[in-house]
Amino acid sequence: MRLCTFQLGTLVPMGATRVVLAIVVLVLNVAAGSGAGEEEWYEPCSTASFHLDTHGYMSVFGTMKTWIFDHRDKDPIDLAEYGNPKLTVQDLKNKPLHWFIPLLMGEGTASTNLAFRSDNLYLSGFTNQKGEWFSFQVDEDHEYVIPGSTVLGFKSNYASLVGGGPGTGHEPWEFLVDLDISRAEILSAIAVLSEYDPSTTPDHVIKLALARLTVAFMEAQRFPFIRQRMYELWENGGPGTLGWRGAKLVVHWSDISCALRIWDTRADKARWDSREAEGLKKEPPVGLGIATPEQALAEIWPILISQCTE
Repeated sequence: MRLCTFQLGTLVPMGATRVVLAIVVLVLNVAAGSGAGEEEWYEPCSTASFHLDTHGYMSVFGTMKTWIFDHRDKDPIDLAEYGNPKLTVQDLKNKPLHWFIPLLMGEGTASTNLAFRSDNLYLSGFTNQKGEWFSFQVDEDHEYVIPGSTVLGFKSNYASLVGGGPGTGHEPWEFLVDLDISRAEILSAIAVLSEYDPSTTPDHVIKLALARLTVAFMEAQRFPFIRQRMYELWENGGPGTLGWRGAKLVVHWSDISCALRIWDTRADKARWDSREAEGLKKEPPVGLGIATPEQALAEIWPILISQCTE
């Protein structure tokens, strides 16, 4: 039997305390061979509610890190000797093997669910406080979209959310450098998603909010540097941006993952010379100055399984 429960909720202030009012509780009970019906799109999932106006950032991070580790690819062949978990193989035409669906609760009654795929940690959709699901345009026909969701007129990649990309003369990472990821802006982003109405919310407002939440809750899982940056900003409460290095890391996750996977297959572990590794070795601002596999292992945590040059 599999059980997946999550809430589309709001917070009701009650004096000095807050209580979760479950507007919708989705419970799926699937017993093998019971004829109970087809599995819903959100099954199976890991979920928890986080009161971000009162909880420390690391409590959220720690829970989601456990989810990722528990649902990693457990095949011992690839990078078996290292502490960096590898994700499962991406199958973008189908729903992932598992979902990560945190319920983020901000100030007042603001709340949103975010649906992340377990195979690439990409954001597939979110809810407003009414419990309506919204998803994004896809890169190719037949890519998986959350059933019953409203598909928005833009994609979830950074080129769509913050700008840059082919034909613009700029790379998306350039627009991430000055992205404010302070505690105040993260709480504000939750409010934007909670109140989202595609007929009244300007696209640039929802896009910026989505970029901030993606950096705060998934880029921080991918990159220890960003995790530390988020922790510092959350604790001191002041303004702060992602910065140059954080922005460059975000757009090089696939390259770092590929460089490590290629290196791991080689008998000669002194070789760090794949096409991806050569690009990473270049000094800033062109590259990241990642000159060894040990440095690469320290820069990322989960390993993405994607198409590599070798």
